[in-house]
Amino acid sequence: MMKLRLHGRIVALLIGLVLAAQLATFAVVHLATERSVRAQLSEELAVGERVWRRFHEARGEQLLETALVLADDFGLKAAVASGDPATVESALRNHASRVGADAAVMLGPDGRWLAGLQGDSPGWRGDGLAAPLAAAEAEGFSLSALPVEGRLYQLALIPVMAPNRIGWVGIGTAVDGAYAGDFQALTGLDASFARDGAGGLDVFASSLSGPARESLAQLSPAQLPTGEAVRDVALGEEHWFVLALPMSGSGEPPVRVLLQGSLDQAMAPYATLKTRILWLSGLAAALALLVAGFLGRGISRPVVELAEAAQRVQDGDYSRPIAVHGQDEIGRLAAAFGHMQQGIAAREQRILHQAHHDGLTGLPNRSLARERLDAALGSARVAVLMLDLDRFKEINDTLGHGFGDQVLEEVGKRLRQAVRPGDLVARLGGDEFMVLMHDVDADFAASRARLLLEQLRKPLDLPSTRINLDASLGLALHPDHGDDAQTLLRRADIALYDAKQNRSGVAVYTQGRDEVHLRQLALVGDLRQSIARGQLSLRFQPKVDLATRRVAHVEALLRWQHHTLGPVSPDEFIPLSERSGFVHEITRFVLDTALAQNARWRTGGVDLGVAVNLSAMDLMDADLPDFVQACLRQHQVPPHRLILEVTEGALMRDVDYAIRMLHRLRAGGVRLSIDDFGTGYSSLAQLKRMPVDEIKIDKSFVMHMTEESDDAVIVRSTIELGHNMGLKVIAEGVETDVSLGLLSRYRCDMVQGYFFSPPLEAGPLLEWCRRYSEATA
Repeated sequence: MMKLRLHGRIVALLIGLVLAAQLATFAVVHLATERSVRAQLSEELAVGERVWRRFHEARGEQLLETALVLADDFGLKAAVASGDPATVESALRNHASRVGADAAVMLGPDGRWLAGLQGDSPGWRGDGLAAPLAAAEAEGFSLSALPVEGRLYQLALIPVMAPNRIGWVGIGTAVDGAYAGDFQALTGLDASFARDGAGGLDVFASSLSGPARESLAQLSPAQLPTGEAVRDVALGEEHWFVLALPMSGSGEPPVRVLLQGSLDQAMAPYATLKTRILWLSGLAAALALLVAGFLGRGISRPVVELAEAAQRVQDGDYSRPIAVHGQDEIGRLAAAFGHMQQGIAAREQRILHQAHHDGLTGLPNRSLARERLDAALGSARVAVLMLDLDRFKEINDTLGHGFGDQVLEEVGKRLRQAVRPGDLVARLGGDEFMVLMHDVDADFAASRARLLLEQLRKPLDLPSTRINLDASLGLALHPDHGDDAQTLLRRADIALYDAKQNRSGVAVYTQGRDEVHLRQLALVGDLRQSIARGQLSLRFQPKVDLATRRVAHVEALLRWQHHTLGPVSPDEFIPLSERSGFVHEITRFVLDTALAQNARWRTGGVDLGVAVNLSAMDLMDADLPDFVQACLRQHQVPPHRLILEVTEGALMRDVDYAIRMLHRLRAGGVRLSIDDFGTGYSSLAQLKRMPVDEIKIDKSFVMHMTEESDDAVIVRSTIELGHNMGLKVIAEGVETDVSLGLLSRYRCDMVQGYFFSPPLEAGPLLEWCRRYSEATA
């Protein structure tokens, strides 16, 4: 019996030892598992912090690139220079719609609000932009989180240079639930954007579900972690690990991004493991010891390896695969962690690729092209080729944007196939591409540019149709045309503009064009202020009737006295006014001023007809006839004393529309004249349709006219043609008595030119008329 008791005690002792060992093992596994999961979740949050920073920075770089494209846009600069908020807002709206931006603002050089997509919202026009603007003033740009009226925006603010700063442009995207959802899909961690509020947190956006988000909003700021610490926070019935990070430029109180990982979800995979461990504890004592040893070896080693792997992921090292031991829960956890590591690495690589490559063509984007150009400038001679498709907007408008995307993809393929190995092809945006060529001289670069143009001009066969493309190319070389990337890109773009203007296909930057370009930008901006500043004035050149030798009419000629540049030639500023859309205001200023002066002459007993020039764009102004009649009535000038001169080339741009506009003007009683006749290639049939009263022979035929010259034949034929059609004929550019004598013989009706008088101000003109009348009496 004692033997049995001893045996029993031994058995009981062994069973007790085994049970104690099993319970201890279970306790150790439970504690180690929870500690490992907590450590892993903390490390996932640390990894999530790195991924968040790259994710947020990549989005910010894309936003800055979008703002840079807008800031470099010539149309926007011209709109800003115009000072017209509606024009600026239209440019902002067009660009924002193309890039999918949620907000866009334009500030003056002093930070004053000019225009924006949000209109008069106080959050945008008040002190809300003070902090981003101050950062941009200090750094040259700013990228900040901006809370406005319950919404959070990521705003990029950069200067608009022409060449000096003429304003600040901002492009923003909403940091909303979709933004948080993208990060949640990338890392598996939830993200919320909030700041301290009254009695809790003001949550702008979150990827959390409704109950968890409501619980988050009820937290006091003191319950959130500080610095880089991770804190266990209860949200409703779940426990979450939370890491709070500040967002740059978010004001006071600051906006923070809260990275959240659910502890309950992370612990869920271990519930089955615990159950199996309890079942294993009921096995025989001898097997229990073996199983305990097996479990010790089977659990501790994978957990340590997972912790080491998590540390490597935290440090950004994704190169070493995670070892998987067995097919149990720990093995599946290790496999899942390995897949997560591969997924994070792949997503980081994809984010970096998307940040530096065009999504449609796969080519490097403007940011990467700029980096490659900066790197290439220090090694050898390089050439920058800017390429822009001609009439691409017509392709988009006619065949649709889907077809336009196919064209851009095919253009990208052709450029990649046509360049040399080692040369870079990039898409800068829209239909604009860049080619970076290494180790080339000017002749070789120009020949390569022509070869690229030939490749692009080959018929393009797409699944739906076949089209012919054309393009314009601008070329700038280092170091001939610039020593830095910004200068080379700008000058290649200027050469591209010259190629488009001259329809030459390929153009190489010409020294001095950059200065002309910058001067034109400055003039466009100042031109819109010229009327208000009183810088525009009129000169009058007399037209002499050859039959009576009397001054019958005067031509009003516009002059601009710039406040810093001095006199600016009409040949320079009139084309700029047409390109900027300001020509309508200039024409109305000339009409009003000329008719007002005519009224003063009439009051003083001098009856002179006055001629005013119209541009091609004026003929597109449907309100012009009404304005002319209103001016005539206001100044009480008879309609027949106003002569409107339209160049022959302007009439040829859209003959049918121009003729309809001329009929409307003629119906008001004014006289119409075709200026620069003989240079516009109009046909006799078209001339016959036009309701004009006179034609004006271009001075290029008159100035050097001699009796036996071809110019004399042209002038004599033009005069006879005009008379046969019942029109008066005027010759301009009369500078010699030889030209005057020939014109008298040819029976020209009126003449004007420096032989009689240069353009004069109103007072000196009347004095000249008096002296001329006395001399010819």
